Amino acid sequence: MPLRIHRDQPATRISGTLLGIAFVAMGAFSIIGADEYATGVSHERAMGFGTAAVIIGIIAVLCSLLVKDLSNIWCRHPRRWK
Repeated sequence: MPLRIHRDQPATRISGTLLGIAFVAMGAFSIIGADEYATGVSHERAMGFGTAAVIIGIIAVLCSLLVKDLSNIWCRHPRRWK
């Protein structure tokens, strides 16, 4: 099964990719800055948050580029009036 980068819905794909890149940057900043904390608990929390943010950012970038239909991932259809 080959992976294809889809090019439809460019605004949603670019926004999702930028969001993923922001998560990766925030996570990397948290991992790099974790050494500044004196206590072990704060260091461990910063490392855990950074790792989780990097993983979430990578998933967001991959989903934004590789998933065919983004309507169920980034956008939710509005509810109809009854």
